[in-house]
Amino acid sequence: MDLYLSENAFVGLLVSTIEVYRKECFGVLLGQCTTDRILIDFVVPYQTATRKFREVHVDLMRSQRVEEAVRGTSRWECVGDYHSHPMYGATRATTTLSAVDRKFFKDGNIAIVVAINDSARQQRWSYVQGGGVSGSINGYNIRIAGYYKANGTIERTPIHCPYAIGFQAKELNDKG
Repeated sequence: MDLYLSENAFVGLLVSTIEVYRKECFGVLLGQCTTDRILIDFVVPYQTATRKFREVHVDLMRSQRVEEAVRGTSRWECVGDYHSHPMYGATRATTTLSAVDRKFFKDGNIAIVVAINDSARQQRWSYVQGGGVSGSINGYNIRIAGYYKANGTIERTPIHCPYAIGFQAKELNDKG
């Protein structure tokens, strides 16, 4: 299963992660599924999520309301969720799923984890080993990884985001 991020989804992941940095963010992924790929068109951050430095809590009733509203008003489906792992003190964030992440992962869904760390150096956006996307913006190093759960088994899944890779090239052209 491959994940394809649209420009809107990529920018939404960055903005919602950076906005609450030092705490975790959480939201849903809206898109469309085919037999071998999931197209993610939008991300919607949860405004009422209880954010902490190393965890985020979501009211399940509110989450259900959001999913029902999406089904009833749009052509998109809730294909999964995303959350961030922020740097904590000197401990650098990773995209590895925690035990709690694994516990609440629904079968047939995807999850995206966005690791955000302080960074003094600029890094070009690129695809990284394991199928993720990594780069830096505004003093933050960002790494995005995708996961898919089928038949009780969670696996990493490749992320494709042509906008992210082209974003750095555009930024360099604008400066030079």
